[in-house]
Amino acid sequence: MAEFVTGKKLRFNIIVILLIGVLIIINHSSFVIEGTFSADTAIRCIALYIAMAAALLVDVRFSQRIENIAAIVLFIAGPVLTFETVKLIIGIERYATNIYWLNVCFYAVFQIAVFLITQSTRVSVCVAMGVGCLLNFANELVLLLRGTPLVPTDLFAITTAMKVTRTGEWHFNSDMLSGLCLCVMFIAIASQYKFTYPKKWVRPCAAVASAVVLAVGCVGIYDIDYESFSTSTFDTESTNNVNGTALSFYINFRKMAFDPPVNYSSKDLEEFLSRYEEYDYGDGLVTADVTDPEGETAENEAAEDVLVYENGEYKSAEDDYPNIIVIMNESFSDLSYLGRLKTDNPYLEYFNSLTREYPNGRNLVSVLGGGTCNTEFEFLTGMSMMNMPSNCYAYMQHVTGEVDSIASYLNGFGYETVAMHPFYEVCWKRNSVYKFMGFDDFVSGEDMAGDDAGMYVSAERWEKGFGDNVEYIRTLISDSYFYDQIIDRFENKSSDRIFIFGVTVQNHSSYEYDGEDFVPTVHIKSPEGEYPRAEQYLSLIRYSDEALKELISYFENVDEKTLIVFFGDHQPNVESELIDKLAPQRNLFINSYLTRFETPFIVWSNYDLGDDVPKDLGISSANFLGLKTLEFAGIPLSPRYQMMRDAEKIAPAMATWGYYDRYGIWNDRKDVYDDEVLNMYNYYTYYELNERNKK
Repeated sequence: MAEFVTGKKLRFNIIVILLIGVLIIINHSSFVIEGTFSADTAIRCIALYIAMAAALLVDVRFSQRIENIAAIVLFIAGPVLTFETVKLIIGIERYATNIYWLNVCFYAVFQIAVFLITQSTRVSVCVAMGVGCLLNFANELVLLLRGTPLVPTDLFAITTAMKVTRTGEWHFNSDMLSGLCLCVMFIAIASQYKFTYPKKWVRPCAAVASAVVLAVGCVGIYDIDYESFSTSTFDTESTNNVNGTALSFYINFRKMAFDPPVNYSSKDLEEFLSRYEEYDYGDGLVTADVTDPEGETAENEAAEDVLVYENGEYKSAEDDYPNIIVIMNESFSDLSYLGRLKTDNPYLEYFNSLTREYPNGRNLVSVLGGGTCNTEFEFLTGMSMMNMPSNCYAYMQHVTGEVDSIASYLNGFGYETVAMHPFYEVCWKRNSVYKFMGFDDFVSGEDMAGDDAGMYVSAERWEKGFGDNVEYIRTLISDSYFYDQIIDRFENKSSDRIFIFGVTVQNHSSYEYDGEDFVPTVHIKSPEGEYPRAEQYLSLIRYSDEALKELISYFENVDEKTLIVFFGDHQPNVESELIDKLAPQRNLFINSYLTRFETPFIVWSNYDLGDDVPKDLGISSANFLGLKTLEFAGIPLSPRYQMMRDAEKIAPAMATWGYYDRYGIWNDRKDVYDDEVLNMYNYYTYYELNERNKK
């Protein structure tokens, strides 16, 4: 018998119906696909919305016996219904049979676990359905915001993610809206039918049976041959589409462990590094071993330099090392790397003028649309994500104690070392990571704003939360203001020379800001189409270009030798339609695909770097860019940096999924390499992050 719900349940259900209706109205643009209204997707969503409303407003009652049967049927079918709803949410119509049932098993195991705790069929079905769909909604939101789906390591970065996204950026596509309606409908139906135990002894029997099934299911899941499944560390969206989100998440989780490299031996690493104890004159650069703190004096004839260890630091007879300023600019890139892009105004005019006079190149990075900390980690430590667990965030999981970095190394040469970032210090755990890396000081957005700094505990943190004493572009501190802070710190340095590592925030996603105080100044002429996000992004890059000119103009008039290294951490997540038009064949060729992971870099100085320094440095990667910084500054290289230089000769550019060799040929990452130096480089990464602090 059908009857309308009443009382509190009716009021609650009406609120749910209205809220979802408002959500659909707000996201009505999701029914427009490539500029054309899709009647099919709109009708599907409306039909499911009506069905959901009916399920929420009407209870269909039967005899207790039939309701018991209905409860059991829904319990058995629950995992399948959950996965079918998930398929709708993520927009995948079908999977291979074995993939389909493996994903169902994950939802079944979770549902049985809930049943074991609650002993309620309807609660377990509703909870399993709700949690399963919620996680997949989160996956799709991350995909829309960042361009890559949810992976296990994102759980370590939830607080950071919440600090760099606003709820106004969250958008539901048509599949998510339809999936939401279907999910709520199934939960509404399942909640109506409660299984009543006919005898007291049935309940403990059900508990024992569910415990046995749960144990068998967990063992079965653990025994899944996760290594046999096709995965991609840089195209995780395709991996999810092939393997299903639950199975992909599990595979990534199993691969997340930082296991020792094959044949790993710390003694072998120590013996290998000992080969560099003799002074290496390299390619005319000073590359002496400076790790021996015995106060010995050693002469490098090629460089005509003498190193002396005094009072905890190394000094040369000339002792004329430059100030070093490194700028890792948020999302700074050139979309024309992907293909022919024509705009009405130039967006890299000054940067491109510098490339005609100063060393520059392309930087291969391991992340896209987010994951800034991994590029940062590579530059500062000289270690590569290629030697790290797939899909990890180095700062969040693996920097848990002291680790060698360019900052701690330069401390030994009398540098004051300062990290600066115009945002909250807790993001990516920088407040603790920078201490582990040996920085003397960390200047965050809170420090720059002083007492005007806002708290980071609410969404208001994005609404110009650092008070009125700073300059914003959109809601973030501008590059121009940040560079003024860098100049101020330089002018008030406490040592003869300073190393500043600055990470900007101005260009952070998303690119949908609609405030009246920001008007895009760059518009795309070709390829044709509507790309408001890309145009906002390019307009931000134009501001960054102008700010870079201000920074360099200042140091052009500084008497002290100063080296500035400038690069982008990753490319932005803009309209996929634009990317597809710029590089229609990029999925067919790996070299073309990887242009999506390249950013520009340049090395500027207010002194002569020498006539033999090439202007075009080709393609490099962040782990070697720190090494290049030391070389351009004339800093002697320790054994570990000499090892990195030898690795660079074999593999000039590395990223999490492999490397380019010296001939520009792509090679996938391996467990064991043919080149001893690559294996030792891998050993070094494991030792530094896992064994060093245990001794």
